[in-house]
Amino acid sequence: MPRGDSPLEFRELRPGDEPILDGSRMMMTPKDYLLPRYEVLLRVDKGPEGTKIESVIPEDKPRVMMGMWLADAQAIQVLDRVFLDEKFKDPYYAARRENTVLVATMPAEPRWSWFSSSCDDVETWKANVDAIMYDLGDSYYFEVTSDKGEALLESGEFTKPSDSDTARKNEIWDAFKNFNVLPFADEKLYERLAWENPVWEEIARKCIACGACSYMCPSCSCFDMQDEACGTCVERYRCRDTCQFEDFTLMGAGHNPRSDQLPRSRQRLLHKFKYQHEQFGVVGCTGCGRCVEMCPVNVDIRDILCRTCAEKQEETAAAEA
Repeated sequence: MPRGDSPLEFRELRPGDEPILDGSRMMMTPKDYLLPRYEVLLRVDKGPEGTKIESVIPEDKPRVMMGMWLADAQAIQVLDRVFLDEKFKDPYYAARRENTVLVATMPAEPRWSWFSSSCDDVETWKANVDAIMYDLGDSYYFEVTSDKGEALLESGEFTKPSDSDTARKNEIWDAFKNFNVLPFADEKLYERLAWENPVWEEIARKCIACGACSYMCPSCSCFDMQDEACGTCVERYRCRDTCQFEDFTLMGAGHNPRSDQLPRSRQRLLHKFKYQHEQFGVVGCTGCGRCVEMCPVNVDIRDILCRTCAEKQEETAAAEA
């Protein structure tokens, strides 16, 4: 975990390691520890005694994930809806997730690219994390939000907060809650995104399909599955993918329903803010702002949403008139 001004990434703590809980520089997401970039799902070995098929389910030990943004913790809830669905529960994701305690870090000041309150009611997010650590400068205010968080509190050495500590904690929360509240925040965004909109074409002209927005996103869950042979053994693995790549929807016969960038750009936004809400009841974006900071051609999702909603509002007003 580099120090200085470098972005931080999550790593397993070993004896002697000093954790860095400066959440303001946490650019890498915790998703990799629940949904690895590369993961072997099963192994087929053809030997002299016949063919052996082995499913590689991880046997994960209990762990605490600390230092993530609250938006990251909420993003894990989005992943839960996808991979822990009662009809299609993913055993690989479940093995890791069920043994994990989530502790979010709330920096003293919001990061400039955050817009979480524009995506959802962030007050409800507290119920989806086990504890929140508020950065008070020389200490952290540890707020318990679940039984797992309570057990963690009882296992450590904590002192009772003063009234000034509690007041500062409330100030940090209010600053986060009221930060970057965009014009569309009070609307039902998923009802305002239109299939036909000139904004999609504008994005497509700028986008270079690098996939940075998807790979840096804490809630994107697209993946590909491949088979790799090595001698008599074949491994089937799952690896990270994105709907922004041309071959993501390429079919075996050569047909591709999203061969151009416009439908791919539109799919990403509609999936996050409309389709996931319709299917799972959650907004797929948590306003972490990573895509805003990492896009090499400065496509700003906040500007896109503001303009899309504004144009939809103008269309509605014109129709009513």
